[in-house]
Amino acid sequence: MSNQHTLNVLFTIDTELWPHSPSWREDRLCDDYARDIQGTTASGDFGIGYQLDTFREHGLKAVFFVESLFASVTGIEHLQQTCRQIIEAGQEVQLHLHPEWVEHGSAPEIAGKGKFLWQFPREEQEVLLRVALENLGRCGVTSPNAFRAGNYGADNDTIRALHDLGIVFDSSYNYPFLGTQCGIETEKWLLQPEDLFGVREVPISFFSDYPGHYRHMQLCACSAAEMEGLLMEAWRRGCHCIVIVSHSFELIRRNRRPAVPNPLVIDRFQKLCRFLTAHGDKFRTVHFSELPERLPTDLGAGIAEPLKSTLGSTAVRLLQQSLNRLK
Repeated sequence: MSNQHTLNVLFTIDTELWPHSPSWREDRLCDDYARDIQGTTASGDFGIGYQLDTFREHGLKAVFFVESLFASVTGIEHLQQTCRQIIEAGQEVQLHLHPEWVEHGSAPEIAGKGKFLWQFPREEQEVLLRVALENLGRCGVTSPNAFRAGNYGADNDTIRALHDLGIVFDSSYNYPFLGTQCGIETEKWLLQPEDLFGVREVPISFFSDYPGHYRHMQLCACSAAEMEGLLMEAWRRGCHCIVIVSHSFELIRRNRRPAVPNPLVIDRFQKLCRFLTAHGDKFRTVHFSELPERLPTDLGAGIAEPLKSTLGSTAVRLLQQSLNRLK
């Protein structure tokens, strides 16, 4: 491998909230915003503020896919605050959409409901995308060029609708979730960016952790050793990019009342950031706005199989997560 090769890393944060508080309509999601976006706990905040500070400390770039449909239900204030915080930190806001908000009245003209965009016809998907885009526009995000469906629930009609709306990149394809959550259909698995209906599909990276089983590269789903090893393998293979997934609430245990920090995932996050910084000669974190709209057509050439983790790093993850559940 040439020493000149640098692997693009898209460190993506799905930034979203969901109404768990009984009075969420009356208080306009204040408690849910504090928990899911700001990661508020008695020990401090571990949400987007913590993530943004950590990225800045390490000189890394990140992409925040910000769910914006909720603002049609409870008002624009929390969305404006979220976008402003991300933009002022020098990071990128892109489009994210959870259609579950339809049942709460985010788009009155749509009667159906569902967790996945593929449960809606193409025309209704486009309506939802337009509403979400308009909400981001009201927050100063006027030209997003990338999208990720909530729950990875896009299908081929979603991609066509994105093309009609001028969105250049989609990052909803998640191979381990095909047939259950993700409805994008392709002739073969996507390992690197490829053109789909005029949109560049940038797949979420995944790997084989044991024969016949695949796992996506999400912070709470992989050990630090797994992620570091997979990044090195991708660099050695000459991959164009790796897409890592996390969430605004991933560093806390939000199912606890009140929420508490999740030390295991916080440690993974810190280790991954340190690793990317220490190996800046091999990896560069990027925003979608830095990727050329017309990527080379042979990005996947010679990359026929998914990445593979080592037995040792996977065993470490299984042990860590088993112990973490006991805490």
